[in-house]
Formats: sequence, structure tokens, C-alpha cells
Amino acid sequence: MSYFFESVLGVYAAINAYMFFRLRATLVGCGPLRGMACAIFALFAFSFPAGRLLADLLPIPLLDVLTMMGSLYLSPMVYGFLLTAAADIFRLLNGVIAITHNPPPFSAGVRLCSVSAIFGMSMIITLAGMWNADTPVIVTHDLPISTPLQTEGAGTILKIAAMSDIHLGQLTGPRYLKKLVTTVNEQFPDIVLLLGDTIDSDYFFRDESGVSKSAELLSSFNARLGTWAILGNHDYYVGADRVKDFLSASGVRLLIDEAVNVDGRVTLVGRADRTVIRYGEKRMDIADIISSSLSDSDSISRPVIVMDHQPFGLDESMRYGADLQLSGHTHRGQIFPVNFIIASMYEKSYGLYKKDSTNYYISSGAGVWGSPARTVGRPEIVIINIENIQEGGHENGDIR
Repeated sequence: MSYFFESVLGVYAAINAYMFFRLRATLVGCGPLRGMACAIFALFAFSFPAGRLLADLLPIPLLDVLTMMGSLYLSPMVYGFLLTAAADIFRLLNGVIAITHNPPPFSAGVRLCSVSAIFGMSMIITLAGMWNADTPVIVTHDLPISTPLQTEGAGTILKIAAMSDIHLGQLTGPRYLKKLVTTVNEQFPDIVLLLGDTIDSDYFFRDESGVSKSAELLSSFNARLGTWAILGNHDYYVGADRVKDFLSASGVRLLIDEAVNVDGRVTLVGRADRTVIRYGEKRMDIADIISSSLSDSDSISRPVIVMDHQPFGLDESMRYGADLQLSGHTHRGQIFPVNFIIASMYEKSYGLYKKDSTNYYISSGAGVWGSPARTVGRPEIVIINIENIQEGGHENGDIR
């Protein structure tokens, strides 16, 4: 078990212990309702870690139920905790300075109403987040680049549709994927790029009908230069070979530390995800990827687009002199206030960014992980119109 997972599990346990004992104390005098509420709370709180820690021991049907219960619980847990903490702070202040006319101790009826209000507000926020997660938006950026291009005149030379973190599995299935594919095709892109974490978990591959429908949908992208993909950390957790086979059957070309010449317009680089390091493998640097994949002399004079799932080490693309790096992974935090933690972990956790002559776009993702709700940002399809401004070359001292 990784240090990160142990830390998350510790925080999860502390939050739920606090909420359980506060619920138990608040409902004193409420009869059988107290025991029922605490039992239901404990069941849902236990389901999330149980579905992950006991995955190899439980029968599949029970595992699926626990995983879904845990996923549905995460968002109400976060907002229930924040509202409970706020209520406790108010209760303490009210006991000192009598903010209300009836300072503590409150009657059983008042305490029951406070629990109901916290539960109701948490569910309203969660339901709004679930609606948000199911309504992807199109984010469009026109991106001028200065690398010389073999085109006539300036203007848009390549229209890219990019998506990251679809997370096909228990929470995201063919219905939502169809919505994404339809929306992308309505934009008439030249090329579609999938930036990793296309698959979420083993659950996806246990649903044979869902796998077949998803493959059919991915093969229906209408982009004349095709659909290209990289793997993300979840793709490796599920099994890189299984994901490779699925993408191949879907007509998606996978790039793992490989570069290709796309229509003589750009050099597209797909990097292995950093997760490979955990399995004792190494990632090639960008220069080596291009030199080992392409032999034509124009490969370094064309604009270079790098796909790298996790937006760590942004300087790598800048040092090489890549024109654009596309990443995902962060989900922009997905659930408030996790977005503040995520923002502190990365140099840039969402949106457009530029270092020297290298542009970056870190997507909030098209799907969800952990919870079916998204209360920070929108699920997005990114349209990038690469424009040739024909200024001739790079400004920085890159190694191209």
C-alpha cells in the first residue's frame, strides 16, 4: 500500500469517526432512529474502503455493490463533514455568546432537525454535482504557434478534439460515452486525442456488452486524421495489455513512448505514463522518442505536440521545445475543497499555461473518478485550433 493511499485512508477514517460520534451524540433521545441512523452511516462509510481493500477476497456481486455504495457516499460525506464542522463551531460560539435565544443544550427535536438539514443540504449539493458531471461542455482555444509549417498562409491548420479521464467503468458507461462522441463529431475535428485513463477499473471488462458498445462508439469518431491515445495511471492499474487490446479493437491508435508524423503537419508524441516507473520500467525522453520513431529529416522542424497524462515535470517539454503539451489526470479536484489540495500539488493543475515557447493545456477531464458527482469545474471536451503565425522558429534555447 502506497504512502499516499495510506494517508488518504487515514484522513477518511478520521472524518468518518468524527461524523459517527457526532451523529450518535446528536441523536440522543431520538429513540430507535438513533441506532438506525448510526448503522446506515457505518455501512456506507465502511463500503468505500472495503470495496478497495477487500477486492481480491469478496465475491464479484458483493464487491460491485460495495464499490457503488462507496462511490455514492463520497460526496455527501465531504459536505456532511464540512456542514457538521460548521454546526459544531456555531454550537460552541452559541454556548459562549448566546447568538440565538435558545443556547445549548438544544432539544431532541432541534437536534434531529439539524441532522436532517445537514443530510438534505449534502444530498442537494451531490445531486447538483451529479447533474454537472453528466453535462459536458466544449472548451475552445485558438493557439498560435511560431514553428514554421509547410502550409500556405497563416490561419487554422489543425483542429484538435482532446479528452482525458473518461474513466469507463461502473460510474461511466456507453450512454455517457455516446454523448461525448456525438458532441465531438459535431465539432468536425481533424484529429481526436485521448489523454489517458480511458478505462477506470476491472468492472468495465466484466461487462461484455458494455465493452462491445464502447468499442463501437470509440470507432465512430469522425476525424480524418484518426483517433490517437495514450495510457493513464488507471489504464495501467486495470492492465495495460487489456486496455491496449480494447483500444486497438476500437480503431484507436495507441502511442507509448512513440512519435508519428501526422499528415506532414505535426509530430505527435505519446509518452508512457509515469506509472510505469512503479513497475520497474523507464520513460524515454522526448528527443529519444522522436529520434527512435521517425527517420524523416522534417520530424524536428514540424510543430511537436506531446501527450503526457500526468502534468508533472512540465519543464521536460519546454526543454525540448515542444509547441504544445496536452495532459489531464487532475480532474481539477472534482470535489470542493479537494481542488485546493490538487492545485498545491502541481505547477499547473488546470487550463492553459505557457513556459517560454511551449504551450500547455491541462484538462479537467470528461469523466469522474470515485464519486459520480463533480462540484468543481465542468467535464470538458477541449477543442484546440492550432494556428500558424509563421514567425519562423523558437525563441528559447531548446534542443530541437
